[in-house]
Amino acid sequence: MPEEIRDTIREIEQAAEKLIDTARSEARGILEDANKKARELLSEELLVETFKKERDEIVSRANDEAQKKIGEARKASAGIRSSSSSAIEDFSASIAKQVKGIVA
Repeated sequence: MPEEIRDTIREIEQAAEKLIDTARSEARGILEDANKKARELLSEELLVETFKKERDEIVSRANDEAQKKIGEARKASAGIRSSSSSAIEDFSASIAKQVKGIVA
């Protein structure tokens, strides 16, 4: 039974890590797109000040969106951990009852 609990916890942690990795990957993609857009704007003959302002806005929006995605992934991860904790407690209580001879 302890192995099952450890395996369940590992699975939950892996799912949470996968969510965070996905969010980071999406954030990197957003930042890469922002940088690509910034390079495109730079290659066009725009006024430098206009370019810098637009580039900063794009990067700022990309950073905001990346942070939002990471936050959402962390919330989902916390939810998974929280629900697994409750399930583990219920499972442990059930095992304790069975060991004591109380049938649930």
